[in-house]
Amino acid sequence: MITTHSCYVGLVALVLLVVPAFAQQEPDDIIDISKRMVALERAGNYAAALPLAQHAAELAEDAVGPEHPSVAVYLDHLAVLYHKVGNPQRAESLFQRAVAIQEKVAGPEHLAVATTLTHLAKLYLMTGKPEKAEELLQRAVTIREKALGPEHIAVATLLNDLAVLYEVGGNYTKAEPLFQRTLAIQEKTIGPTHLSVAITLDNYAKLLRHTDHSDEAAQLEARAKSIRDKASLDRHDQPLKTP
Repeated sequence: MITTHSCYVGLVALVLLVVPAFAQQEPDDIIDISKRMVALERAGNYAAALPLAQHAAELAEDAVGPEHPSVAVYLDHLAVLYHKVGNPQRAESLFQRAVAIQEKVAGPEHLAVATTLTHLAKLYLMTGKPEKAEELLQRAVTIREKALGPEHIAVATLLNDLAVLYEVGGNYTKAEPLFQRTLAIQEKTIGPTHLSVAITLDNYAKLLRHTDHSDEAAQLEARAKSIRDKASLDRHDQPLKTP
């Protein structure tokens, strides 16, 4: 299944990047809250991070107004946390508000819209609404392809998510070419031994097993294992860092 964990790197970066947008109004509060919120999220303590995210969103709105793009970033972040703590209804409304701000301020084809649509799509997929998830992922793919080009790694990420959605729903005919396209982009842009390639190989192998192509699946699984094993060795071979 698709998880929301992988989106946190982008969310963390965005939150810290938008701080300067209103740092003159609330420099100490917003920076301190953002740093503490990020630290709690990285530790997996989403329940403790949630009230900080709520307060940060309120400070942002007070400082720059309810329709500023910085506010949309905080709302998106807050929505992810609500999803993590098991409140999908609240998460959905916040995602929708973030998208509305982004579309009004930056336009419906802005990359920020694609990011929030992706988060909302994952929420829909995990709450048993695959049709809604499919629609949003397809729209996000279109936005990224137009803005970044059809062979950008960010496009490949969405293609994989869409393929997983189809695979989970048993629509293997639609899923297979998306996995193949994802692999082609990944291998070209980040290299054939990247850990992301291993994930796609494993996803594709599951589809092949469902469609009675066990030999091909085994080959992909073996290649994915080789990539992960080498990555593990590479990490262990890194020099120690001073505490």
